[in-house]
Amino acid sequence: MSEYQIQDNGDKRALIVGNKTYETVYSKKIIELIIKRKGLKKTPEYFRHKDKRSYYLSPLFDYLKSAGLKNLKVLEVGCSAGQATELLNEEFSIAEIYSYDVDKILVEVVKLKAEELGLKKVKSVDCFSSRETLNLPYQNNFFDVIILSGVVEHLPLENRHMFVDEYYRKLKLGGLICFLDTPNRNFPFEAHSIGLPFISKLSPQTAFIYAKMFGKLKGSDFADFVRAGTAWRNATYYECLPKALAMEVEDISEDAGYGYKFFKKTGKGIKFKFFLLPAFAVIKLLSVWFEFPMSFFLPNMNVVLRKEINYEKE
Repeated sequence: MSEYQIQDNGDKRALIVGNKTYETVYSKKIIELIIKRKGLKKTPEYFRHKDKRSYYLSPLFDYLKSAGLKNLKVLEVGCSAGQATELLNEEFSIAEIYSYDVDKILVEVVKLKAEELGLKKVKSVDCFSSRETLNLPYQNNFFDVIILSGVVEHLPLENRHMFVDEYYRKLKLGGLICFLDTPNRNFPFEAHSIGLPFISKLSPQTAFIYAKMFGKLKGSDFADFVRAGTAWRNATYYECLPKALAMEVEDISEDAGYGYKFFKKTGKGIKFKFFLLPAFAVIKLLSVWFEFPMSFFLPNMNVVLRKEINYEKE
C-alpha cells in the first residue's frame, strides 16, 4: 500500500497520510512535486505556508496602500514553492511580479501555480544557478520593490555582499528592498536551522563539531554542513546593506510596520517570550535614544530599506 493517497474533491485535493487528511487547492502534480522535493512529512506545511507568509507581507502591503503606491514592479528573490507569490498576485498595488529560485523543482511548482491558479501578474518564473544570480538578467534600476523572505542566511557567507549588491543594482531610486523573516546572527539562540545557542558565531569546523556533539547532524558530513544554501550561519543587519556600491539607503522599517508592535504580534511562537518582551521593550527605548535599528538584536530581522541616492556611474 502507498504511503499516501491524493483524493480529488472537485475544486480541492486531499492528501491522506495514514489517518490524517490535509486539504489544499493545489493540483495533484503540485502536491507530488512538493513531496518529491520536501518529503512527505513536510509537505502539509506547504499547504499552510501562505498564511505564514501573510504575517510578514501584510505590514508591507498596508504601507504601500497608505503611501498610495500603484503599478509596482516586484522582484521576488528565492520564490521557494510560491506561497508569497500567491499573496503578491493578490495585492492591488502590484502590477508585475518577477520571481526566481535556484531550486529547479520548486521553480516548476511556482510555474504550475501561476498557470493553474491564474496568477496573471506573474511575468516570469526563472531558475538561476547561484553563480547566475550574481548578474541577474534584468535591467538596472528596474524594480520598485524587491522582496527577500528568509533568503540572506542561505547565501554563501564568503561573498554574500556580492549577491546583495546585485539586488540594489536592480532597484529603482526610491524603491524598497525588504529583508523579511531573516534569522539574526547576533541573537544568541539559532532557531532557524540547527537550534543551538551561539552556533552561528562559530567557525565552520567548530560549529560542525558542536552540532555533532549534540546530535543535530545525524548522517551528515562536513561537506554537507557547509555546502551552498545551508542556513545555520544566519545573517546580520550589516549584510543587508550595499557594500561595493556608492549609494545611500534609509531604514524605513518602523514606518513600514515592522517595529516593536510587529515583534509582539509575530513572536507568539518564540520560546521564552515572557522574558523576551520586557527585554525588547528596553531595546526599543535604547534604539530610540542611541538611534540604532531594533533589528540589531531581534531573533528575526524584518528590514525595509529605501534606495535614496545613487552615486554610481550608470
